[in-house]
Amino acid sequence: MKRAKKKVTNKSTQWIAGYVEANRQSSIENERRREEQGFKEEKGLKNLKYNEKIYVAIIVLGVIGIIVKYGIMRMF
Repeated sequence: MKRAKKKVTNKSTQWIAGYVEANRQSSIENERRREEQGFKEEKGLKNLKYNEKIYVAIIVLGVIGIIVKYGIMRMF
């Protein structure tokens, strides 16, 4: 007598898919509310959080450092 194979389910995949779907639905709902209220999202550096501004500043300083090291210092 053969046994029926047990169906293997991956609960974590289902949880992640549920999480993603819930976030997608809330994003759609928030976007719909913003459009109803006539809210326009500002683009640029004005709407960045404090940490994000620090990250941008560090990246800019790093790029300037690379330019100085390989561009200007090679001339001397």
